[in-house]
Amino acid sequence: MKLKFNGFLMLLIALVAQITFAQERAVSGTVSDNSGLPLPGVSVLVKGTQSGTQTDFDGKYSIRATPSQVLVFSYIGMKSQEVKASSSSMNVKLASEAIELEGAVVTTALGIRREKKSLTYASQEVKGGDITAGSGSGNFFNELSGKVAGVAIRRNNNFGGSTNIVSRGIKNLTGSNQMLVVIDGVPLNNSNVNSNTGGQTTGSGTTYDYGNSAMDINPDDIESVNVLKGAAASALYGYQAGNGVVMITTKKGRAKKGLGVTISSEVTVGSIDKSTFVKYQDKYGAGYGPYYGPTGKGPFDRADINGDGTIDNVVPTYEDGSWGAAYDPSIMVYQWSAFTPFTDQFGKATPWQAAKNTPLSFFETPLSIGNSISLEDGNDKTNFVLNYNNFRQTGLMPNSEMKKNSFSLKFSHEISDKLSLSSYVNYNAQTTVGRNSTGYSANITGLFRQWWQTNVDISELKQAYDRSGGKNISWNMTSPIKGNLIPAFWDNPYFERYQNYQNDERNRFNGYVKLDYKFTDWLTATGRVSTDTYAELREERRAFGAKAQAFGINRLSESSGYQKFNRNFSEQNYDFFLAFKKNISEDITFNGILGGTANRIRTTSILASTQGGLIVPGIYSLSNSVAANPFPVESEVNTGVNSYYASASFGYKDFIFVDGTYRRDAFSVLPAGNNSMPTSSISGSYVFTKSIDAPWLSFGKLRASYAESPLGSPSQALVDAYDKSDPFGSNQIYSVPSTKNNSALRPVKSTTQELGLEMQFFKRRLGFDVAAYKTLSVDQIFPVSYPTSTGYSSRYVNAGSVENKGIEVQFNLTPVRTNDFTWDIFVNWATNKNEVVSLNEGLPNLQLGSFQGGVTINAQVGQAYGAIKGTDFTYLNGERVISPLGRYVINTSTNNVIGNVTPDWTGGVRNKFTYKNLSLGFLIDMQKGGDIFSLDQSYGQALGISQSTAGLNDLGKPVRNTLANGGGLILKGVQANGTPNTVRTSAPEEYGNVFGYRRAPNAAFIYDASFVKLREVNITYSFPTSITSKLRLTDMKFSVVGSNLWIIHKNLPEADPESGLASGNLSSGYSAGSLPSTRNIGCNLTFKF
Repeated sequence: MKLKFNGFLMLLIALVAQITFAQERAVSGTVSDNSGLPLPGVSVLVKGTQSGTQTDFDGKYSIRATPSQVLVFSYIGMKSQEVKASSSSMNVKLASEAIELEGAVVTTALGIRREKKSLTYASQEVKGGDITAGSGSGNFFNELSGKVAGVAIRRNNNFGGSTNIVSRGIKNLTGSNQMLVVIDGVPLNNSNVNSNTGGQTTGSGTTYDYGNSAMDINPDDIESVNVLKGAAASALYGYQAGNGVVMITTKKGRAKKGLGVTISSEVTVGSIDKSTFVKYQDKYGAGYGPYYGPTGKGPFDRADINGDGTIDNVVPTYEDGSWGAAYDPSIMVYQWSAFTPFTDQFGKATPWQAAKNTPLSFFETPLSIGNSISLEDGNDKTNFVLNYNNFRQTGLMPNSEMKKNSFSLKFSHEISDKLSLSSYVNYNAQTTVGRNSTGYSANITGLFRQWWQTNVDISELKQAYDRSGGKNISWNMTSPIKGNLIPAFWDNPYFERYQNYQNDERNRFNGYVKLDYKFTDWLTATGRVSTDTYAELREERRAFGAKAQAFGINRLSESSGYQKFNRNFSEQNYDFFLAFKKNISEDITFNGILGGTANRIRTTSILASTQGGLIVPGIYSLSNSVAANPFPVESEVNTGVNSYYASASFGYKDFIFVDGTYRRDAFSVLPAGNNSMPTSSISGSYVFTKSIDAPWLSFGKLRASYAESPLGSPSQALVDAYDKSDPFGSNQIYSVPSTKNNSALRPVKSTTQELGLEMQFFKRRLGFDVAAYKTLSVDQIFPVSYPTSTGYSSRYVNAGSVENKGIEVQFNLTPVRTNDFTWDIFVNWATNKNEVVSLNEGLPNLQLGSFQGGVTINAQVGQAYGAIKGTDFTYLNGERVISPLGRYVINTSTNNVIGNVTPDWTGGVRNKFTYKNLSLGFLIDMQKGGDIFSLDQSYGQALGISQSTAGLNDLGKPVRNTLANGGGLILKGVQANGTPNTVRTSAPEEYGNVFGYRRAPNAAFIYDASFVKLREVNITYSFPTSITSKLRLTDMKFSVVGSNLWIIHKNLPEADPESGLASGNLSSGYSAGSLPSTRNIGCNLTFKF
């Protein structure tokens, strides 16, 4: 019986095995990332069994499984994927993990890669794909807006304009607050040298924003950006990095079979956001009528124009406001276009009505086109990626175009088991024509926003320019009745754009070569040589027939001229450091760096111009000068910095980490014995999830740090030199400058304390990272009064301190995650409280900038950086006081604090939805608080061009009517006795009106700079392998991207609150003549094979 049972059992086992074997079969395929590149080493496991394998070098795998079993694909840094083995052929794509895994690594100072969990300071990473999916602006820094907590991306609307990147508030009152830009561990120059900053602020000639030099970076080269915010994070870079570091890691070639080719094309088109431009009133036309000058002057000039013996109405073309006669088509008038043979209206009277084509039609449709091709290949020892990018962009203004061509190569090779070589080189050639002028002076957009006649038709100005062969036929004629057609104030805007334009070019080469030698498993030596060099050429011109304005080196009033500026920059870094990585014991790990850097920078420049005008029209050459050329302004600056540094990082049982860093920089420009400065930091973190066994808690870490760091070097304010002026006869003239330098200056010193908490819950579907910091920056550098008996009026000193305290929050949430669908939410929020703690003894205020319109931006003790000062209302119990005439009583002191540029907080909310091969994302960017002064409203209202000056009053009557006809308005406020104002005042009156600067203080034009914007929307579809395989492609994607699509909320009328002058500390708080914002929509097609 037992024998029979055993035989039956054996038969049953064999039968089950046979059935199982019949169901089980080989399943094979390829595993790749979202870009289509194969992934070697992916773990493939039959769920619930011990059966598993890994993908080979080409990402291929083969495993046996039944149709009912599930295969689990997992790879570090990627989202694991479970797929039912229902087919014998299965290709799988793994998506990047949206939230950093505990074992993931990030790039830190010097390009060193570290596990994220071991970091003892605040950092935040942005993937390259989240940057390149942008607006086609040509400056990838703009794409960081709203994506990094505590980092202010101060952008503007200038064509090819600069971007200011500031972390954790203003620390340096007069020096740079820009974050250091680093590529693969090597610092990159990010200077901005604009022309004639006086023209931006007070109207002393044309000014242009030439952009930051870091905008030369090709976004297609970027693998990731890691932002190191605190001084402890950036201490290894010393004096250069006291404001934080933007750490860029470039792409490298991946190991794969055969040459990989990636081709990408992008087209972006823009349209004006009309909420950021003037809404012209269409009720009244040119002139000031009886309201500016002697009483009794009518709205029109009177003369017999056509010779019929009848007196005709002539528009006062020499006036540049719109307080004139009410429009009435039955009234026939002679406008500017009647006095030039180059328009259809020549010699004709036309109906008195608002222009059909306002200045809005002057702007063109901006367009950008980008094409790139990338070649990559590699094996287990050698890899490279070669990239070419072509970018072309046209702007809002006529005759504006930017072209960029860039080539880059990244190469690495293992020469032996111990020695490896890596290098990166990039060449960028950029040419630009027709940048827009900025600020107040000679700014076309300022003309449209401030000084305009609403009866002037833009299309007629273009007609006159075209038909005249490019002559300056202006609407703003001095006296057409007397035959004087010369512009009184403003040139024809088309003449300005096509004749008085600028052009510039920059050719740049940067890169490095690095050798790594691995002595042992725990000791590696690295030697690296890097260079960053570029040559710039800038040309500015004024054509014959232009209205005279300040131009050239001496800023004389010139009606024609030519100016040329050459600048050459060269920086070399020679690095050598030893990297240690060793387990001291089973529980204690050690990572260390010991090294040094020699930095050499040479900058030369020369500015030259004509004087007295051009001899031959249209020939823009320095030799074509009527008068002798003024002496050129030449500069040569050579600096050297020798540095040594050390850092040590200890880990205990993978949950306690302690870092220490020390660096000392010695400067060639500082006096011997006082030429070096230290940077130091100490920080620690505690990963407390190692001690807490809770299934709902995925990760938790506390961190703390303390750092001391200099903020740059005072190299430009150390040595006195004479100023050279034009000779008087045969005698050369020299003079001392107004401000005396100081050889004993020290750099601004900053101390930072920081606490942080990171937590992730429910398998990282919910988490946050909170940082609280305090920074005190002492020994500020600025000029103070100095006895005039010395020949100087001021002298640079070290004095004063600035404090920043703030909180930064990063938040992540995955509300839905299934096999096919994922919804991720990322939130960034930061608040920073800035305070000018002290200045020099007896000095309560430091004026930082003075602007057209009478306002200043200041550092005032007890207030945040950027106090806006100017004239104000007079107040009684918080109410504005109104005079017996019904007008505001103005406090005429310009020392009133009427606003502050520093915002209360900033934030961004990003949503990303992924369904199979389709993804949708959008970003909301916002700012609360901060103030901005609008020169456009101050002047534009006074000139009567905006709708707010021509509406109805509380009686339902036109506000410009006389008081007898129900016009005027009652200003909100109280009379001197405190009772509510009931006095009605006339809106237009002799020598002024209640709108604009004529009867209102600067405070009337201070606006809250808060905004909420739909910054970015992107939709991407990755084509399935069923399509790409037929096309012999490894991957293909199509994206539609929108940027700046909607200003959901703002308080600044008729302008974008982000539109400043240019870059630098004074880039916000003042709005004057900025270009309107554009809504941009683009599409991108990328395919790989």
